Amino acid sequence: MVQEPSCSEDEIIKELMKQDRLYYLEILRKSGRPLTSYEVTKEILVKYRGVSERLIDSKLLRKKNPSVNTRLKTMQDMGILKNINGRYSIDIAGLLFLHAREKLSESRKILGEHKMLFETHNFQDLPVEFRWQIYKLRQTEMIRHAYDYLDKMQENLKKVRRKIYLLTEYLHDIPDEIIQRIQEEEIDIAILYQCYDPPRFEREDEKELFKRMTENPHEGIEFRFLPLRERFPIYIGRIDSNWALFALSALANGTIDRDQAFCGDDIEFVTWCRDLLYHLWWEEDVVVLDIQEILKVNSL
Repeated sequence: MVQEPSCSEDEIIKELMKQDRLYYLEILRKSGRPLTSYEVTKEILVKYRGVSERLIDSKLLRKKNPSVNTRLKTMQDMGILKNINGRYSIDIAGLLFLHAREKLSESRKILGEHKMLFETHNFQDLPVEFRWQIYKLRQTEMIRHAYDYLDKMQENLKKVRRKIYLLTEYLHDIPDEIIQRIQEEEIDIAILYQCYDPPRFEREDEKELFKRMTENPHEGIEFRFLPLRERFPIYIGRIDSNWALFALSALANGTIDRDQAFCGDDIEFVTWCRDLLYHLWWEEDVVVLDIQEILKVNSL
């Protein structure tokens, strides 16, 4: 049975903010096995105090160990470490802290590598929980031109075997062969269309594409409208569970910047895109109409 520590989360964080406590966690994480307090003391002296290993004897360890042992026991009492038969290893609170620290580090790296993009685009329009997970873009490829975006989308659309998922503000760039496969019920498509006046399309070419795509309406065509009221659009294109593309709108004009986008087949990234689209798909403001109603409203 796992015992909950008696201290609060704030007390745990305060304890772990002390630099030498991080040393203990790192030593135990890298060791791959539980360590005694003397073994931890020796690692502290060698790795963080600059003491040569050949100078460390039992006398020095006995002198330095009491303070290390006291800190280890404090961390044990807080649920950061556990002690089994005199050997310390990382407990749940410690594991959670290391995990959060690693993800924070990776997110900062992503934000640093693409600093200009995130500063000039509507990053704040992402739901907060997805901003926390921005590290999931770490294995993506960066698109630097709208032509590359179009090539990547067309290339991967042709590979679809089951379903296409789109979160878009502009219904276009769906090849004729894909429209035909949708009409023939060979593949499905789910579109969350972002606009300011749902359920109306904003452009004539969008109306024409929607009309062609729904000539044979069937259950595999899912279409919803997401009103744009207090935020700007986000773009996601996902092909089956195999590939995805993600882009933000620019601060300068509020439109999707297809010159700068993230794409790739990394499962962590593709799943992040899936979850983001599903999150928005079920928002309470989403307008759900059947295909015939959409055609009628748009005079099609």
